[in-house]
Amino acid sequence: MTYHIESRVLTAQNTAVVRGSMPTERVPAWMAGVYEQVNRYLTDRGIRTDGPPFARYTFHGGAVDVEAGFPVLEPIRDGGRVVSSRLPGGTAAVTTHYGRYEDLALAYQAIADWMKERGVESAGPHWEVYYTNPAAQPDPATWSTDVVMPYWAGRG
Repeated sequence: MTYHIESRVLTAQNTAVVRGSMPTERVPAWMAGVYEQVNRYLTDRGIRTDGPPFARYTFHGGAVDVEAGFPVLEPIRDGGRVVSSRLPGGTAAVTTHYGRYEDLALAYQAIADWMKERGVESAGPHWEVYYTNPAAQPDPATWSTDVVMPYWAGRG
């Protein structure tokens, strides 16, 4: 698969998330209930989402810290597991992956190669934006996911 990578200057976004730390292999099962929980919290309070669901990752060997949820217009009041957070603004490499989540490593490799060619380094945790609900669209060929990798803008 060929990836088109863009350098974008992002605006910080308020988010409503659930945070977790776990072994990498537990992430898919954990995320399955998180989006429903955040969506229910927002709906019960009349708060609209301001974009598709996302998950932000920080890896530590075989473990990962994850925050998953939705962008919102204003900071929310923390409630139970659902808390207020922000996706950072700044320069990021962004590409779109079409297909199975198991193949996202190809998109990450394309971004890593792009960053290396430009001599830029990662500037913190990356995130994925999920445009497709696999429960509603079970065919992985229809799935679309953005991979967002913030980087220090020296060149690029």
